[in-house]
Amino acid sequence: MVVQLIVLWIIIIVSPLVPPILVPLSYSMTGALVVQKIDPWILSFVSVAAAVLADIIIWKMQNFVIPRMTIGQDPLEDKNIFSRIINKMNSYFKKEERIGKLWLKWEKYLEKKSGRIITFLFAIFCYVPVIPDIIATRILYKKIKFPYFIIAAIIGKSITHIPFIFLGKSLAQLLHLQI
Repeated sequence: MVVQLIVLWIIIIVSPLVPPILVPLSYSMTGALVVQKIDPWILSFVSVAAAVLADIIIWKMQNFVIPRMTIGQDPLEDKNIFSRIINKMNSYFKKEERIGKLWLKWEKYLEKKSGRIITFLFAIFCYVPVIPDIIATRILYKKIKFPYFIIAAIIGKSITHIPFIFLGKSLAQLLHLQI
């Protein structure tokens, strides 16, 4: 069972890179572990900790990785849609005037207490599975301080994983599933 928890932990950490494949796999593995009667609190801790660790890695590595993702030099020449999207994102983030204008507006809003509270609530919303973690982290970068980012990620990932685990445990007990 420990090996299964380690594999689940690794899959959850890597899942932001390939969300359409690895996120359903992580939920399937979580469901299988619930049916195998693992302690739900241990499973909750492992899954939330791995998800938050993945978000912290994204936070720390994004300024190193995103500028180096330019796959093709000319976005008009490249036929790959992924390359064109990455090149457009890179060209947008290289122009500091655009980001500077947005940042000044957000900075004025953050001076108020209500602005900080709304930004924190928005950060929690970003880590509920509505927006992919890579995009949510990029949106929140430099708009929220790192300790508050960690707290928002913990709350958002807890809202996602813990009810799923305990609902699965209740459903397994209701159906008398045993292995």
